[in-house]
Amino acid sequence: MVKQSETTTPINSSIRPLYQILTTMGALDIIHGLKPSDYTISTWLILGATIQCILLAALPRNIALLPPFALLVFRILQGYLTANGTLHNPKKDAVLQGRGTWQIPNVDGSESETGSAESIVVLVLAASWSHPNGKYSPGSADIGKYFKNMWKDAEENRELYGFLGNTPQLSTQDDGERQDSKGQTEVTLSYWKTLEGLHKFAHASAHMKGQLWWERGASEDYPHIGIMHEVYDVPAGNWENIYQNFRPFGVRKLASCRFGMELWLIELVNAQYPVSVAGEETTGIKEKETTRWMSGLRGAEGKNWKTMHSRMGRKTVFGALKTT
Repeated sequence: MVKQSETTTPINSSIRPLYQILTTMGALDIIHGLKPSDYTISTWLILGATIQCILLAALPRNIALLPPFALLVFRILQGYLTANGTLHNPKKDAVLQGRGTWQIPNVDGSESETGSAESIVVLVLAASWSHPNGKYSPGSADIGKYFKNMWKDAEENRELYGFLGNTPQLSTQDDGERQDSKGQTEVTLSYWKTLEGLHKFAHASAHMKGQLWWERGASEDYPHIGIMHEVYDVPAGNWENIYQNFRPFGVRKLASCRFGMELWLIELVNAQYPVSVAGEETTGIKEKETTRWMSGLRGAEGKNWKTMHSRMGRKTVFGALKTT
């Protein structure tokens, strides 16, 4: 039997050497990973102006001026048609219209009617760069690899660590008004069932490799890179949240939830919670209970979810707050 070769897009022979050089240098990975926040607006404008100058020098003027004008017209038309609903707006995908809240589901997986029923642990993890090239400075590729492996380990061992989920990386914007916004900082919020589970994660191989790399020289070799974490062990009755016309962070799994009178099927969600599912009984033998991870996102209509205190499972008694 002849094995059919995989279909690939041929690379023009005239650009093959350049493509191979860029691939070897990792330049293509860098280009694909670039974000607007990696450099200042003025840097991007200077880069664009330089490319335009090169085009003007290499091509006839009318041809060189065509790309920026054509792109500008395209962007204006695309924005207008998207805003009036003619074109699909991908930025609205998974946005839930209405009020919702994330609460820990009941043991059987049903929606909880009591807010903030159990404790939760929040880990704030961040890295900062004071180098002009930010995430493309020396040492950044290494720390990025350790962070990637660490979150992969958390995902693959959710039950062991009690890892509920995390947000995408959140980047600061240097507005020139705050000292702590200078340079570049990326923050990830993560949620855990217990402090003990987070402690297991911190002492697992993936995290320890990164920690030892940092402590055994990287912190001194790359002084332009900084790392930090904050941990909050929040007791039951002391946390709450509310979302309105908002896209849940960290999409994960197809689930259903009801917002008002509408039932949504969406990919959820930042934090999922483990619930026990009784095993089925077959041939007289009952299977063991299994763990299913469920989203705690639910609609926030009604008095139980109206206020900050009610979403914490508290009620007001003669002007004083009481935990239910």
